[in-house]
This record gives sequence, structure tokens and C-alpha cells, in this order.
Amino acid sequence: MSNMFSSSYRTCQELALSSPVDMLDMSNLQRGLAVPAYVEIAETLADEIAAGTWPPGTLLPTHKELQSRFDVSRITITSAIDELGKQGMVYSGYVGGRRGIIVRPIGRTDHFATEALRSDRIQTSYDAFSENARKVGRKPSKKFDMRMARPPAWIADRVGASHDEVVVIRITHQYLDGEPWARETSYYALDLAQKVGLDTTEDLSQGTIRALKDAGFEEIAWIDELTDESANPTDAADLAVPVGAPLLVQTRTAACSTRITRVSQFHRLGRRNRLIWELGKSAGLEIIRNARQGDSE
Repeated sequence: MSNMFSSSYRTCQELALSSPVDMLDMSNLQRGLAVPAYVEIAETLADEIAAGTWPPGTLLPTHKELQSRFDVSRITITSAIDELGKQGMVYSGYVGGRRGIIVRPIGRTDHFATEALRSDRIQTSYDAFSENARKVGRKPSKKFDMRMARPPAWIADRVGASHDEVVVIRITHQYLDGEPWARETSYYALDLAQKVGLDTTEDLSQGTIRALKDAGFEEIAWIDELTDESANPTDAADLAVPVGAPLLVQTRTAACSTRITRVSQFHRLGRRNRLIWELGKSAGLEIIRNARQGDSE
């Protein structure tokens, strides 16, 4: 059985006490561990997705159809689908007006984390997310929201706001080929946001980095922190993953020559992204890029 689902194994006693899901027969016991039926079903569906039986962007069979096929309860099918969701293989959504479980593309999508920071970045009318999506051959789309609220204390400290002061929070929900992919949440001190024009309910097609530069607050330094987290209910709703699914969280703190300009947090799907930092001179980077072209997943 694939290691992908090995973390889902539990003992017969634990399952009997904690879960009503169906169990496989004794022939499927391995190393003294019981394999829950939902794990077996999830692995079967994962193999079929990998084989192309259920192509990306299509719907899996309904819960009722899967119940009939595997002869198990609805809760077992739900657990199997949740397991696939935690592995980043499926999500809930609509295809052709029909709601169901949609198959995600297989593999990881490259995100070039330093591309928007390069001094020789080509001037376009797109923000960093849209530029990166086009670079990797995906179609980007976004939903934008702006609000003013008190941030967590540590973010207030970084942007130079008091703990009872509101800041401007700009939230962008990012989609690739219609698939929920990431959420970017950026925090700006209120006075800076007003000077730059970031206290608007409109998205900025060229991106906030260029807007800051145009207003005299060109960013010259950045520190990135990368952590792994489990999806909470808000993350689950925004990214169409089960609660507890793995997320890759990048926190970027940026500064101009005189002050902190922003704190941005990017919540991305775990197991579906490859973050790439490119540092150095163009000639050397080109050598490295050419060497990476043959890399396998």
C-alpha cells in the first residue's frame, strides 16, 4: 500500500472505539495494523486518477455511486474523499453547473518566489501571481477583498501599528484554471496605505509592489519565513480542502529605506506547490535553469 496513506492506519482497537467506518477483512492486515476501508478506497481512487481514469477537471462518481461500487457506508466514502482532499488530489466545486468532487491536476506547480523582487523585472500590467501563472502555463483568476481591522499583535508590531489600531488588509483569493490555489493576505499600516492608495476596495492589476514604488516607497529588502500548517475552517472554505489538510505558509516582511511596507502571508496547498527562490546573476541562473529542465517530479 502506498506510503501516501500510511499515516491513516490505526489499530483495530482504536478504530472500534473512535470510528464507525467499515473495516477490511483480516487478509488486509499488515504488520499488526488494521487498514480502514476508507484508506483502501482512497488509494484505489488515487491510482485511477494517476492512470487517467478520472482526468483533471472532471467529477468523480457521486457518493451514492461510490457507495454502491465499494459496498460501504456513506461515512466511509466521505472519509475516503477527505483523505484524497488532504493529499491535494480533489476538491469540491462545480463542473458544467453540477456540484461534486473535482479532480485536481497531478503534480506540483512551480512558484517563483523571487520573481516579483528582481530589479530587472519586466514591466507588465499583471501582478506577480498572474505573471507566475502564465509562466507555468496556467490560467489565473482572482477574487479580491479589502477591509480595515485590528491585526494579530505580532503583525501590528511589524508594520508599526499599536495593538488597538486598525490596518489595511488586502486579501486576494487566487485560482489556477478555476481551481482554488492560494490566499494572499497583506497587511499595511493605515497611514502608508492612504498615501499609496491601497485603502481602496479595488484590486490593483499591476500589483501593490509597483504601486508602492510609484508612490515613493520602493521595497529594497525582504525576509521570508516558510512554515507548514494544518488548514483551519477558514482555510478549508477558502482553498476547498478538508480541515486539517497540509498547507505551505510563506510570510514575507518587506521594507523600503525608511520603514516596513507590508507583511504578506501566502497560504498555499501543501503537496501541490514547489516554491523556488532564484538568487544570483543572470548568467549563472541560466546555467542552473538549464540543468533543472530534466528534473522529474
